[in-house]
Amino acid sequence: MRIKLLITALACIFFASAQEVGIVSHRQLLKGTEQGIFNPIISADGSKVLFTSDNLCGLKLYDFNDNVTLRITNAEMAGFEPAFSRDGGSVYFLHQTRDNQRAFRSIEVYDISSRTTEEAVTKQRGMIPPVAVSGGLMAVSDSGSKLKASAESGLAVYAKGAALVVCRNGKETVLSPVETPYTYLWASLSPDATKILFYAGARGAYICDLQGNLLSSLGKVMCPRWAGNDYVVAECSTSDGHQYETSQIVLLAADGSMRKDLTRPESMAMSPSASADGSRIVYSTIDGRLFVMDISIK
Repeated sequence: MRIKLLITALACIFFASAQEVGIVSHRQLLKGTEQGIFNPIISADGSKVLFTSDNLCGLKLYDFNDNVTLRITNAEMAGFEPAFSRDGGSVYFLHQTRDNQRAFRSIEVYDISSRTTEEAVTKQRGMIPPVAVSGGLMAVSDSGSKLKASAESGLAVYAKGAALVVCRNGKETVLSPVETPYTYLWASLSPDATKILFYAGARGAYICDLQGNLLSSLGKVMCPRWAGNDYVVAECSTSDGHQYETSQIVLLAADGSMRKDLTRPESMAMSPSASADGSRIVYSTIDGRLFVMDISIK
């Protein structure tokens, strides 16, 4: 048994040392033109970035190709986990309104080429952020109803309490791979749709397969996002219970064998998001600045 453990440990060390992560470029975006930028989401091809304000009101779109920023909406909660469509041509976001002091949320779709917005799912109680699926989106409300726009089949995953719900061709499977008294957050499919990344409250980030079998534990990192199929980018922060003391962006191998610090702890870098191939990463800082980092992994 000791020999097996030693061989496994040596294999992990070799794998980690064999991986070379290089930072090709690292720069601030929109310096002097935008401020108060938070929670960026990058498109799969790395050409566009969504960002919001500190209170999640409003949503803007930055395009790397033409260096233009567009305001999509001023809607309340629009910045709460918006999503690009699978084809990259649209943006899905929440729009929260109030009726008799009760909050309702609808889902709206912004067409990037025509710069027009229309309602995709009418307002309901407890609507979670939209999940992009092949051909459209999936929406889930407190009533548990699954509503789809332009998509009747496909594969998607979302967090519901301390569980993951995998939807495949209209059928649901509920998984609870990690026990926690709190909720799951940041659940997402890998780009190749074979693995699920999620955060289990107070426990940390994990990866499991579509049947709920745990594949790896990534430690107590926050805001984990896929950076390709084999890597995860995340926020590693410390606090005194009242405010952040340090926060940095880290790159992790999906099997847990490697960690690379991409920023320093004192950078106060948060909320990373990566392109589908993992080569481009965006993040914001605690004081509302936006940065982009291009990396290479050998």
